[in-house]
Amino acid sequence: MERVVTGAGLLRPDQVATILGVSVNTLAIWRHNRRGPSFLKFGRQVRYPSDVIDEFLERSRRVCNPEISRKR
Repeated sequence: MERVVTGAGLLRPDQVATILGVSVNTLAIWRHNRRGPSFLKFGRQVRYPSDVIDEFLERSRRVCNPEISRKR
């Protein structure tokens, strides 16, 4: 059975912008260009499932390996 998202797990663009450290306008540009986290649209309202934001942050993680830097 498919999971149903309830309103409690949905974030507004201003909340997501704060979490990601970007502007609301940047989120709008990302949506337009089909970049950034997946979102839901209800008429004119845009919402981001909180688990999608968590996944987006995890996918965006870059690990620095200081051992490689020292060898150069």
